[in-house]
Amino acid sequence: MTPEQIVSILIVPILVDMPRTFGKAIILISKALYDRFRKRRFGHGSPLVSVIVPAHNEEKVIAQTIDSLLRQDYPNLEVIVVDDGSTDRTGEIAQNFASKGLIKLVRREKASGSKARAVNYGIPFSRGEIIVTVDADTILEPSSIFELVEAFSNPAVGGVSGNIRVLNRVNLLTRLQAYEYLVAMEAGRRFQAISGALIIIPGAFGGIRRRLAYSIGFFDPDTITEDFDITLKVHKSRMKVVFASRAIGWTVVPESWRGWIRQRTRWTAGQLQTLIKHRNVFFEPFFRIIGLLVTPDMLFMDIVLLFVRTLWLITLPLFYLQLLPQLFILIFLFYLLNELVIAATAALLSPKKRDITCLPLIPIIVLFYRPFYGLVRIKAYLEEMSGMTFKW
Repeated sequence: MTPEQIVSILIVPILVDMPRTFGKAIILISKALYDRFRKRRFGHGSPLVSVIVPAHNEEKVIAQTIDSLLRQDYPNLEVIVVDDGSTDRTGEIAQNFASKGLIKLVRREKASGSKARAVNYGIPFSRGEIIVTVDADTILEPSSIFELVEAFSNPAVGGVSGNIRVLNRVNLLTRLQAYEYLVAMEAGRRFQAISGALIIIPGAFGGIRRRLAYSIGFFDPDTITEDFDITLKVHKSRMKVVFASRAIGWTVVPESWRGWIRQRTRWTAGQLQTLIKHRNVFFEPFFRIIGLLVTPDMLFMDIVLLFVRTLWLITLPLFYLQLLPQLFILIFLFYLLNELVIAATAALLSPKKRDITCLPLIPIIVLFYRPFYGLVRIKAYLEEMSGMTFKW
C-alpha cells in the first residue's frame, strides 16, 4: 500500500478526527498545567441551595440518593423530592425522610410523563438562590454540592454542569459506558467549558441560578432532552455555563443492551428536537459563539459527519476491494491511536485516578461500541425525522 493510497483511504479522519483529537489534548493539558499554578478562588458565603429530585418508580435507589444529599458538606441546603405519580414504594420511602423533617416531599397523584414537568412542579416549593437537579438514581460525593456552588462565585455564571460518572460497573456494557462518560466529561465537557461552548448541563446533576430559571421559563416539556434545551436558553440569556470537575455524581446506567438502545435513541432524537427548536441561533448574530460556532459544530460533528463517515466506510471497499484486510487494519490502528490519545488525556485530568483502568477497553470501543452507537444514532435521527414520538 503506497503512501498516496493511505492518505486517500484516511482522508476523512485525517482532515477531521486527527486535528480535533490532538488539538483538544494539547489545549486540555496546557489548561490543566496553567490551573495547577493558579490559586483557586472561593466564593463568600453559602447561598441557600434547593436540590430537586424528580422520581418516578425509583424505590430501588431513592433512599441511597437522599442519603447522599443529607451527607453533603454544604451547610445551607434543602432537599425536595418530587414523587411523580409513582406506583411503587418511592413515595413511602421518601416519606420516611420527610416525616423526620429531613426533606420536603411533593407528590403528584398522576405521573406527568415528563422529567421537565416533574422538576417544574417542585420549583415553587423551593426557596434556594441556586436550584440543583439530581436524578433519583444519582449518588453525590459529600463535597459535590459545595464544588458545584463554588463555580457560581463568578456572577457571570448562570449554570454549572456536574461531573457525571457511572456507579453500577457490573458488566461489560456498564464498563464501556464508564469509559464513555470518562472521555465525555474529562475531555469533552472540559474542552467545551474552556472555549465557552458547554451546551449541556446534565439533568443527572447540574445547577442554575433561581432568578435565571424564572426569567427563561424553567424546563420546557416540549423536548425529551430538557437539559440540552435549558442550557441553550441559559446561553441565549448571555450568561456563562461552566463545568465543575470536582462536583461528582455517580449515576446508574442501563445494564442491558435493550435499555441502552432505548436511552440512546431517546437522547439522539431529543438532540435533534432541541436543535430544531432553537434553530434561530444559527441565523441571528445576537447569539454569537453559540450560533456561529457551537451549534453548527454539533450539527456537523454529530449529525452530518455521522452520515458522511458511514458513507465513507461503505464506499471504501468498492475502490480498494483487493486491499480489504489491510484497509481494516489501517483504519483500526488509526482510530485506536486517536482514541488512546483522548482517553489518556481524560484519565490524566480526571480527579479519580483509578479511571486509568478504563483504558484497556479502547479496542472494544473502537471495534464495536462506537460503530454500533453510530448505527443507533442514525436510526434515531431517521425515526425522529419520520415523526415517531419518544417518551421520558
